[in-house]
Amino acid sequence: MFMTLFRKECAQTVKSLIYWLYVACLVLFFNSQLGNMHILAPPQEGQENYLDYGYKTDISEQEIMKTGAGSLVWSYYYDNYVTYPVGYAKSVSLDEEEKEEIGDIIYSLTGMKPEEIEADIASFFETHDIQTTQYEVRLKKSLTYEEFLQHMDSVAEILGPGSGYTEEMLRANVRIPVDYKGAVENYRDLTEKEGLTGGYTRLFCDYMGVILGILPVFVTATRVLRDKRSRMQELIYVRRASSGTVMGSRYLALICMHMLPAVVLSVIPTINCIRAGIAGADLDYLAWMKYDLGWLLPMVMAVISVGILCTELTETALAVLIQTAWWFISLMTGGTSMYGGNYGWNLIPRHNTELNYAGFAEGFRQLAVNRIIYAVLALAFLALTIFIYERKRKGHLRRDGKIFRNHKSAVKA
Repeated sequence: MFMTLFRKECAQTVKSLIYWLYVACLVLFFNSQLGNMHILAPPQEGQENYLDYGYKTDISEQEIMKTGAGSLVWSYYYDNYVTYPVGYAKSVSLDEEEKEEIGDIIYSLTGMKPEEIEADIASFFETHDIQTTQYEVRLKKSLTYEEFLQHMDSVAEILGPGSGYTEEMLRANVRIPVDYKGAVENYRDLTEKEGLTGGYTRLFCDYMGVILGILPVFVTATRVLRDKRSRMQELIYVRRASSGTVMGSRYLALICMHMLPAVVLSVIPTINCIRAGIAGADLDYLAWMKYDLGWLLPMVMAVISVGILCTELTETALAVLIQTAWWFISLMTGGTSMYGGNYGWNLIPRHNTELNYAGFAEGFRQLAVNRIIYAVLALAFLALTIFIYERKRKGHLRRDGKIFRNHKSAVKA
């Protein structure tokens, strides 16, 4: 009975236009972000730069101070202050008094007077590539890290919520490219410890996690509401199949149909790595399977469980609103850990680079617990959905979007 219902649910999902729009979005998003995936070649000593081989992870307080102060001087020079209060860029205009306060803070950090800033930046333009080099300024020798943070707190207070001058954001924004030695070490980790394919499959999961954290709820809500629109609920309620069988088969079908196109796309990075023919790379041919099951599957399970629970409970599209809010919060929370190593309890863990294996290894335990929690939470939501569905079959809940006991319309299962 279960497999029969499972096959029927898969067939119903395939017939849905919303599902094929979901598949199209996955393919288009993949092509836009990873369609021209570049496989790293071994670094060569003396090459122009090593930007492609990652950034330093052992950031010192002095580097945080230099780049943070440099960012502030840059903004002061251009009179352009950008904050991200809700994840989107917002330009902040300062009045003359606030500008003077920023100027005083810069003087306390660097000893540079406002009239000296223009000359300093002009010199910097002449000797640096602005697109690849962070603007760093010379600091007062007597400046301590604690004093620096106090000044940055003052800047953050002037600019308002979402500024880049909190300690967390200052540390996250330091992007110092590795030197040749660091490039060799990162590349060795990628090819030897991750079999080359592991790093690129993880990068795939990072990008696809962004879209898989929201799209499945649309397909799920549409599938559940379809029974109501077609007036099939009463017929389904009186079937001999148990509530667990009906909802379990639907849930499993939705998971399989959502994961199928993601799994197919995840093989492409492995194929690209094989075709690159990098000498000395110990290719991991099954990396795509491990990351699909360990990274993406728990997230898809959670999103679908929210969709099926909220839609079955309210018989409305409320699940879309709830999941959109959760997805948005997850993206904003993950913005400070884009390059991996600090996965936290986010629904959408981020690791937006094929490198930084050291950060991945350090945060792996936390990531594993994170994924297990979401898988368990998804199954708990499914159990609650089955309970609600069973109550409806016995007539205890009206099936018009209102939740209360209905004695007059009892239906015996």
